[in-house]
Amino acid sequence: MAMKILSFTIPIKTVSESNSCEHWSKKNKRHTLQKWLVKKSFLDHKVELTLPVHVILIRVAPRKLDKAENLPCSFKWIYDAICDNLIPGLKPGRADSDERITVEFRQEKGAPKEYSVKIILEEK
Repeated sequence: MAMKILSFTIPIKTVSESNSCEHWSKKNKRHTLQKWLVKKSFLDHKVELTLPVHVILIRVAPRKLDKAENLPCSFKWIYDAICDNLIPGLKPGRADSDERITVEFRQEKGAPKEYSVKIILEEK
């Protein structure tokens, strides 16, 4: 049986959630948009993956983040939404603790004002 791979790019800016000092409404707007774009991408691609799945998240931006703490924090809501789509029916934010889903964080330098997130899902 061939391994399925799903890949798509979301045109969105991510920031380190641990270092942001924004008003709660601005954060909430960004988090809601990130979750909605992930859900829309899953619906658009109509590919069903069988667990276990390896998730690769690639942040594209003009400036890189600290890879130890800030990079994973910038993907928090996106990763939660991916896991919620892979394992539907659980309370929001609970699916990311499933050990059948592994994650890897990467980043690429983009042009000035170029922001996006590349998402690659690979069946193991």
